[in-house]
Amino acid sequence: MAENKKLDYSVLSKRRNDLFGISIVSIVIFHFFLSCQNAGVHTALANQYVALVGRVGVPIFLVLSGMGLFFSLSRNYNLKDFYKKRLVRILIPYLIVSVIHFFLRYIIIQGKGFLAFLKGVFFIDFITKGNSQFWFIALMLIMYAVYPLLFKIFKSGKRNLLKLGLLVGLVIVCNFAISKLMPTIYDNISVMLTRIPAFIIGVYLGEKVYNKREVHPAFWIVSALGSAAFIYFSINENMLGVSPPTSLVIRYGETVYGLFLMMTLSVVLEAINSLRFSKLCAFFGGMSLELYMIHVSLRSLMGLVGFKSANVLYYFIMVLIAIALSFALQKFDSFATKKLTSKKV
Repeated sequence: MAENKKLDYSVLSKRRNDLFGISIVSIVIFHFFLSCQNAGVHTALANQYVALVGRVGVPIFLVLSGMGLFFSLSRNYNLKDFYKKRLVRILIPYLIVSVIHFFLRYIIIQGKGFLAFLKGVFFIDFITKGNSQFWFIALMLIMYAVYPLLFKIFKSGKRNLLKLGLLVGLVIVCNFAISKLMPTIYDNISVMLTRIPAFIIGVYLGEKVYNKREVHPAFWIVSALGSAAFIYFSINENMLGVSPPTSLVIRYGETVYGLFLMMTLSVVLEAINSLRFSKLCAFFGGMSLELYMIHVSLRSLMGLVGFKSANVLYYFIMVLIAIALSFALQKFDSFATKKLTSKKV
């Protein structure tokens, strides 16, 4: 009788595109239900979705990003090539989308002028006013800057769980310190700062995925218990109106929940092995960065010109437009990245 093959973390790599696609679709749906909550419409369904799914697509996205970069440096530890490829990949679509977004928002619609436009593009408005449409890009630029250090910390695989605990603990302490020393700024950028642990966990998992380390029962036990706790507090907050002891319970609990869902979905997708579903996920996953930026931009602009994003028809049309634009932008991004990062012979 053949021995049962043990589950290892490489299943996350095999289903990476599927998970990227699922995560970006969940984020797009979440933003619709968030609009519904804010507008007081479809509240029962919106509360249920936010309670049971919420923003979980974001930590999944960040974990996958940290995990994928581990492979990049493992195969070619050339920091010049690493930074060149990463910055070109993220800055080209960001500059295209943000320049158009802030030009329409601050110059055409609101008439705030060129200085406001520049503050938007260069994240100054994010820091000073909390305008957070593109916070994810700011976070990724910071994570790219420190990634070689994170890679060296986890590369050996020795005592990585202890290292992870210390790093995440340090991030949480820094969050607390900033919230006390600069409360206004912290309120504006906390959406970014509290997501850093998810990316660090991605680097930690990157080593496990790259070396095909076995998934031990402890992972399932801890992640399942953490997910149950998150769901409990999330249901209390979104469906029963009972606030958690601290908002960080939701934010960090959501990351644990994301880990549990990632592994569970990977195992299920590997078992089903549906080529059609994987192609659909890969379609959205391949342009996930572009779709994230374009859809948050269009969602924001919709409200400024009087089209409520809580309206199902308006939101559906916006998403279709975002998908079409994202597909075109992703093709341009791929072409530009290949041209700008290819080595001359």
